[in-house]
Amino acid sequence: MGLVCVDKVPHPTAGLICTNNGFLMMLESTMENIATSYFTDGDVTIRYCKRGLTGPVVVLIHGMGCSSLEWSENIDYLSHEMTVVAVDLVGFGESSKPADFDYSAKGQAAQLIRLLDALGANQFHLVGNSFGGRVAIEMVDAAPERVLSLMLVDSAGGGKDVPLPMRLNTLPCVRRLRRKPSFTEFMQGWQFAFHDPTKLTEARVRRKFEDSLNPSALRVEIRVLRSMINLFGFKASELSGVQAKLRKIKCRTLIVWGRQDRLLPVEHAFVLNKLVENSRVKIFEECGHAPQVECASLFNAMALHFFNSEVVE
Repeated sequence: MGLVCVDKVPHPTAGLICTNNGFLMMLESTMENIATSYFTDGDVTIRYCKRGLTGPVVVLIHGMGCSSLEWSENIDYLSHEMTVVAVDLVGFGESSKPADFDYSAKGQAAQLIRLLDALGANQFHLVGNSFGGRVAIEMVDAAPERVLSLMLVDSAGGGKDVPLPMRLNTLPCVRRLRRKPSFTEFMQGWQFAFHDPTKLTEARVRRKFEDSLNPSALRVEIRVLRSMINLFGFKASELSGVQAKLRKIKCRTLIVWGRQDRLLPVEHAFVLNKLVENSRVKIFEECGHAPQVECASLFNAMALHFFNSEVVE
């Protein structure tokens, strides 16, 4: 086990901490004033942002084509009462993209638990958006005694529905013919995820676009998609497996959804609610697939109420 090279050169004041589970390398801030760090475990390197020195740990897990940047409207607010850890999943953002990694939700969950072990986080709250919700479900299944609460935000796992372009991208013939979109086309694609496209800033999309230009990014995207879906939507085996895990969840669970989500329809929220015993549903009106961005102020206040075991109306 050793330190691997990363694209960013460490800041001269950076420190290196060796743990039993790998290395934590402190780097300069790349998300406003939020410290950026790397955890190295064998040939895998995870970038994460940690903010807040006191309070319980809350782990923020992004979805497909995203990174810890997806939580930039939430990290600072939540860190006033929580210790916030926002990650770039392996294969996304500035985390490494090894060819032989298990990019399924289960594989990602196992790697995140190793990061939390290294950070000394014995118990934690989990928040997962989209594919990140699917990863969070696997983390609860793997370590139920460590999860204080679970928040599923427009999460995968509630139904078969998947947008056609994502289903088509699982086909080898389509992948071979696929060309890289222009920035304008890329922007239009991401606007589909928002009810109010003005909430999707050009700077946010520009960062996603730059990440997508990494030669390994498309390979990772296809690996993740094919682990869950096929031409007809979410695989039957995937849905039956995740639903069995949802039925076993005992921790307090809040299911959050944007009413106008066009990627994963709001009906999925109520499917999840029926499957998870100790769960409640909160629907955001005039909101798409990313409530933590599109309705950040309401989302942040609601999240703290939930983490503090207060009733969410």
